[in-house]
Amino acid sequence: MNPAPATFPATINDFVNKVKAALQNRSDVNETQTNPDMRPSAWIRDTLRELTASYPFEELRTNGPMVKIGPGLGWQGSNYMYPVSMFLNPGDDMTLMDDPIIFLNSSQATSVGIVATTTNVVAYPMSYLSPKAIQSLLFIPGGVPFRFTRYGNMFWFGSQPGQPYNVYVPYQIRHPFNENLPSTPVRLPQDWWDILSYAAAERGAIAFRWNDQATFLHNILYGDPKYQESGGENGRPGLISARIFQPERDHRLSPVHVMIGAQRY
Repeated sequence: MNPAPATFPATINDFVNKVKAALQNRSDVNETQTNPDMRPSAWIRDTLRELTASYPFEELRTNGPMVKIGPGLGWQGSNYMYPVSMFLNPGDDMTLMDDPIIFLNSSQATSVGIVATTTNVVAYPMSYLSPKAIQSLLFIPGGVPFRFTRYGNMFWFGSQPGQPYNVYVPYQIRHPFNENLPSTPVRLPQDWWDILSYAAAERGAIAFRWNDQATFLHNILYGDPKYQESGGENGRPGLISARIFQPERDHRLSPVHVMIGAQRY
């Protein structure tokens, strides 16, 4: 039976033999190494950290809590500056995020030129500006914050909200790990399992100073040298570039909506 969508039926321990096989079944590739960083589970952990910090995976996606922003509700009474942690579920850190969603009532929406819905509430995505570009909005009071940026551990919203608004952030959590590392569920879809195994084996080859095997495995993942040097214009692509992400699969038959905008920076 196939697993349900966005579930994770495998653990790190299930990949140890796959990593060992990619390293030609070396006897010293095992979980009994005195140095924990020489164990396959450590290479798998580090590979999961790398992959899930760079690519979207449904197994790690979630929504944060509804947060009220407004006059005096931010960090130390700020109108525009809010800790990122306010928009995450307890104990979470995030690697990737979608645009924050702000809710407007019908009169607020109409005042800024948005058509209100029959439910009397409009959910509207904010748009990102760089910290430099948003400066001109941060100190304009009494507005609707349609723009945001992230600076350190803070979100900045501009213009300053003139009244309370509800906001939430869809995001991807950082991959969690159990204290007993091999028992950790692997939050990747099955079509990424071979990539995980080869990438972890590449780390192992580097640890063993097995340079030719590390290069071989790297080329499997990222394409041959011509492909890597040409930025994907020439040569043979690797396993990662050939993968299709779930969002691309979901919208492959849907029309594309293009929003045209311009900003100074």
